Amino acid sequence: MTTMAAAAAAPARVGAATPRRLRSAVVTHAAGPRQLPVGIRVNLGTGKVTITDEKEEAAKKQLEADAQVAAATSKRPGALIKKREIKLKDNGNLTIAAMTEEDCVDATKLIMALFFKIKPLSLDFLAKDRLMAEQSERVYGGLSNGVTTSEDRLLVVAKVAGRLVGVAEVSLPGAKRFGAENVLPVAPNDLPYISDVAVSPNQRGRGVGKALLRACEAAMVSKGYSRMYLHTKLDNEAAQVMFGKAGYKEPAEVTAGLTEEQRAERSNSGEGVGAMMLKLRLKEPGSMLMAKDLRAKDYLY
Repeated sequence: MTTMAAAAAAPARVGAATPRRLRSAVVTHAAGPRQLPVGIRVNLGTGKVTITDEKEEAAKKQLEADAQVAAATSKRPGALIKKREIKLKDNGNLTIAAMTEEDCVDATKLIMALFFKIKPLSLDFLAKDRLMAEQSERVYGGLSNGVTTSEDRLLVVAKVAGRLVGVAEVSLPGAKRFGAENVLPVAPNDLPYISDVAVSPNQRGRGVGKALLRACEAAMVSKGYSRMYLHTKLDNEAAQVMFGKAGYKEPAEVTAGLTEEQRAERSNSGEGVGAMMLKLRLKEPGSMLMAKDLRAKDYLY
């Protein structure tokens, strides 16, 4: 038995003097209760230990207070967006603000230019013009409603030198998603959802899309949400890269639940009829559901 082991095993002598080093340690411990590290809380009744991020909690309180001030002026989500001047990575200047009714015309033009496509099934150009006019009217009406009436949609714009170059829309939990409810994999309805992010082609690569996303995320964090979802097309690699750099990724539970057909779409190497149709572009590509966990302390300016 080693000396240390023997000392540990030997019975203590009643009335024996306490060694100086041990006596000092006892006195130090007896001087008062030890303080737990910051952020650690212990429930003595249940024995449960909780670790909290003090900076995160403080940031949440600050953003929630800002949201309460905004709600006092308007119930519409646009009140959560503070107009900001942002320096882009190429040192250009960008303005981020809530969309106004005056922005709806330019926003409609941008959305139509990027997303409205007519398959060349006929040469009836008059029909094409009519369809475009009808769709433009619907888009404008939806945007106008979003900024003047709706309480469950957030619309944000990005401008360079006063010219609109980007828009983003968030559907709040429970809001109508105008068809996105049917996109697979399905996004949860009880968390905010980015319906659209559109940036002018000549402004891409400057950080405009990331600035729009950040503004939307900050607004949702101020309302107490800690995760946001979006869809992107499987063949839209540029969008996937942008969202990935901004912190969005396909949740593990979504990846695990993909069907064989959905997996084949991702690899583009399946042997079924569906995969062959995709290769021949006879079938519309599917979508990827991406999500980001939001931390309040990342959005304090």
